[in-house]
Amino acid sequence: MGRGFSQIIRESPAYFHVGLKIIGYKFFSRRSPIYGSADIINVCNLHCTHCYWWLNRKENEELSVEQWKKVIEEKFKKKHVFLITLVGGEPTLRPDVIQLFAKEYPNRVCVVSNGTLPLVKIQGVYFYWISIDGTEQIHDSIRGKGAYEKTRKNILDYIEKNGEKAWKDVWISMTINSLNYKTVRDVIEEWYPHVNKIGFQFHTPFMKGDPLWLPYGSERTNLVDDIISLKPKYDDDFIINPAKQLEIMKQNWGGKGTTPIDCPTWSIISVDHMGREKRPCCIGSAEVDALKPICEDCGLGCYSVFVANGMKG
Repeated sequence: MGRGFSQIIRESPAYFHVGLKIIGYKFFSRRSPIYGSADIINVCNLHCTHCYWWLNRKENEELSVEQWKKVIEEKFKKKHVFLITLVGGEPTLRPDVIQLFAKEYPNRVCVVSNGTLPLVKIQGVYFYWISIDGTEQIHDSIRGKGAYEKTRKNILDYIEKNGEKAWKDVWISMTINSLNYKTVRDVIEEWYPHVNKIGFQFHTPFMKGDPLWLPYGSERTNLVDDIISLKPKYDDDFIINPAKQLEIMKQNWGGKGTTPIDCPTWSIISVDHMGREKRPCCIGSAEVDALKPICEDCGLGCYSVFVANGMKG
């Protein structure tokens, strides 16, 4: 994960607790969250057609930095969560909260961003996950005209302004759907010269008949096989997904209807913009009557990688 010896020594208590969690699960069936996820803001500067977040948005309230500090202590630190992903809305609209998390969890904070706002070097942020949804035309059809060029410029500007190793701070995240699945190779080739890693997951629908969902079948299977075949062609695990994880995403691995079964939703503790725990998973909602993701059609990378390594619900 690019961590030096001195950093590993400093983080040794955190590794110790992760080890205890894995042992506890394997030998005693104890389930304790390993990672965390926080929707630090309920506002976004885009309105993407594929985004689950708009489906459950009801409030415009936000927590203060002091309130977030309390959430960090009660939801994450007490449970010895190792790494936290900051989401939104668009999290870069709350740099004060990002700075807080980076201070409390130095080099164990990832920020998921659409990249259309300038990327700022923040001490303690491990890396930015920048969402790319295909080639420019496809990306803009999902995120809005001009979004791709803004994101590309901001990534390249960040790398140019922050030193020779700045490229390591930027990872690409591509959510594969029915519109962009034919552009996967193009996206890999476009970003390989510029950024550290690329990761793939599949669009998860909240309702049957979602036109963006790429159905299980030959096209999806062939695509997964293609991604696996490309992994050895790029050095240093540029394609971050393990082959075992990609394999299980050819079919239902998560649950039945909107109920998780094999999906280890317990492995990630997720909170919304008010610090409330989300159900049934990180793309769910703290609201009881909110729309739920369809677990049997799930394509999330964060949970499927656990399942691929033998950890289940």
